[in-house]
Amino acid sequence: MTNVMKILILTADAGSGHRSAAQALETALLQQYGTSVHVTVRNPVHHPHAPGFFRHAEEFYIDLVRYVPDVYDWLHEVTDQRLPVALMSQGAYQATRTALREILAEAHPDVVISVYPLFTALVAVAYRDMAMRPGLISVVTDLGAVHRFWFARHDDYCVVPTVEARTKAINCGLDPQKVVIAGIPVHPRFGRPRADVATLRAGLGWQPDLPTVLLIGGGAGVGQIGKMAQAINAARLPLQLAIVAGRNRELAAKLRAQHWNGPAHIYDFVPLADLMHAADIVATKAGGLSVSEALAAGRPLLLHGAAPAQEGGNLVHVVANGAGAHAPDAETAVAQLREWLQHPDALARATAAARELGRPEAAHQIADLAWQLGSDRPRAMPLSIPSSLGKWLASRL
Repeated sequence: MTNVMKILILTADAGSGHRSAAQALETALLQQYGTSVHVTVRNPVHHPHAPGFFRHAEEFYIDLVRYVPDVYDWLHEVTDQRLPVALMSQGAYQATRTALREILAEAHPDVVISVYPLFTALVAVAYRDMAMRPGLISVVTDLGAVHRFWFARHDDYCVVPTVEARTKAINCGLDPQKVVIAGIPVHPRFGRPRADVATLRAGLGWQPDLPTVLLIGGGAGVGQIGKMAQAINAARLPLQLAIVAGRNRELAAKLRAQHWNGPAHIYDFVPLADLMHAADIVATKAGGLSVSEALAAGRPLLLHGAAPAQEGGNLVHVVANGAGAHAPDAETAVAQLREWLQHPDALARATAAARELGRPEAAHQIADLAWQLGSDRPRAMPLSIPSSLGKWLASRL
């Protein structure tokens, strides 16, 4: 191996969580190892040689979860079996073979980390005729109801966030010694605030002493954000709201046009770390990254929605451990906030539970695992680009 270790992180953009996990790992690797490591983050689905269907599938996933969640729940359940996983893995490899091999040939990685299901299995197939392949690590980004897609038998390590996920990985045939509990990787700034609460609030223009609720719905701004905000506003609770609409421009416009009975701060798609550290409560849908970021920041959760399947498991994980509450509708959300405001000791207990449950150092632990894996194995031979792709490239030189 050369003096610089090459690490390829494979991600997807079905929602913003997988990309956030990839960026967290990239940051941790560079913080830990500096110029001794070269990190590349790629989404194979966005490669020019990937079928357009896969690019549209990312948007379709969001629409599916938003408009027909029962269908998504059914699909998650029926495909969580050995035969569907095998068939879909084979189909995914055939469809992405050219794109994936070009990415691997360009990156020539010592270690491949995937924060999305299936990718490491496809990498293993790409190197099946080679004497040596890169190290392979899958990093599971769901806290509960983890799909079998995540568990690839060729992985050197499978990093999971909970004991329950580890149990399923082992039941799916993985070697227990290769299944590591470390948590979902979040950006280091969620565990390490850059300033105290008073300084952060002053910089954000927030009221310094009012209890503060941060209301978010993932990067797409989905869920009950609008209804929740209106109900909290109508209840005239003694608090201030910070609302992140994400990429949902229609929602942002409606929120900015609304009359507010108390302080309200409306944001589009913005970094969340400072907002979380400056807030007292994080109200969000139960996405794996959003939940993990709030827990890493030590903030209790008011979970106002959960996409079916994996997000339902995230919700159960938080509530069962006392780190938050479930508010399936706006009325319940207002009641829970009123309860916490009237009984600060209950809010303090939830805050303490969130700090206990959070894993702010997960990204650095995974970075160390990847470094050790790459250091302990001979470097893989360069992977050739498929001949059809080589001809295509030559025709354009």
